[in-house]
Amino acid sequence: MEHLELNLHPALVHFPIALFVSAFLMEGASLLWRKDAFDRTAFHLYVLAVVMTPLAAGTGLWEAYEEHLHHPAVYLHRNLALAAMAIALASVPLLWTMRERNNRYFRTWFMVFLCSIAVLITLAGYNGGRLVYEYGIGVESEL
Repeated sequence: MEHLELNLHPALVHFPIALFVSAFLMEGASLLWRKDAFDRTAFHLYVLAVVMTPLAAGTGLWEAYEEHLHHPAVYLHRNLALAAMAIALASVPLLWTMRERNNRYFRTWFMVFLCSIAVLITLAGYNGGRLVYEYGIGVESEL
């Protein structure tokens, strides 16, 4: 019987990237145009991105484990993604509490977390692309 490979990581990874970057842009727009609806949308995009991040990271870790991938570029990609996920997961309870209490520093901290995660997730995505296009990792070889 032929081995069925499910490469879920490439399919899932684009969601947190797009959602975090979209949240960052939406929060920037809310600050520029002073629209509370943009701020609310940015926060909802952020929470959705945080929900998707463990799925993307988990599938990446699983696929790296299954393929026995040991390469410095894999470790860099993994570490950047896990740092982004750690910040995201740790930030949600804090941000949620600040938002509910109408804390005046909520938007400042939200932007700090958004900037940090957007940078880390962009670098992780860039290095993930390098894994595929420079090193051919995750690409089936022709027999």
